[in-house]
Amino acid sequence: MDRREALMILKVKQDSSQEEIKTSYRKMVLELHPDKNKENYEDTKFKKITEAYNFLKKNEVDKTIHHQTKKNSGNQRVKPKPQWGAPNDGNIPEQDWSKYTRGFEEGDPAFWKEYERKFWEDYNARVRADGKNGEYEKAREPDQQPDLRVDVDKSLCIGCCSCEIIAPGVFEIDKNSRTNPKSKVINQKGAGVNKIMNAAQTCPTKAISVENIRTKEKLFPY
Repeated sequence: MDRREALMILKVKQDSSQEEIKTSYRKMVLELHPDKNKENYEDTKFKKITEAYNFLKKNEVDKTIHHQTKKNSGNQRVKPKPQWGAPNDGNIPEQDWSKYTRGFEEGDPAFWKEYERKFWEDYNARVRADGKNGEYEKAREPDQQPDLRVDVDKSLCIGCCSCEIIAPGVFEIDKNSRTNPKSKVINQKGAGVNKIMNAAQTCPTKAISVENIRTKEKLFPY
């Protein structure tokens, strides 16, 4: 898949912003979700729009660098921003990896596992030529974990499965149910704050709320 094909699938223009692309994707997810459309044709279209969105999201950084270089005139050289938001000192920010994946609203378990694997492979290849300090097997959590209240809004849940894929110790999807909501919280402390926040941020309908019990701060939705 290339950018032109992905834009056509999501019915957006070449110069559309990432926010416009996300809005179109979420609208199509609601229209074509397999729970609402039992035909195999609709299920295939649902997977296709998800693939297109993830392609555009993954290539967003590269597009920014391309435009920055194109705007440069004469012989002046532009230093590209470090890939994946890496700092100039070469340190690897594994502890904040959720910000690289929060936009991937994917309901296909196989795709998500492949993406997580590829994430750390690509990260090591782009940021550290020697491949050291890879953290594919784990995403570092803070030593001091906040006490969180996690809830699923039943009126918003469409059972896209991303929460269970990311944080299976916290969320469970009733795959035998033919009606929504299918997702529920089974253990508030079943994962660290990074995984819980990542799961909440990937929900296309923002059905998951996260709150710091001690400070009463609402962490998500913002």
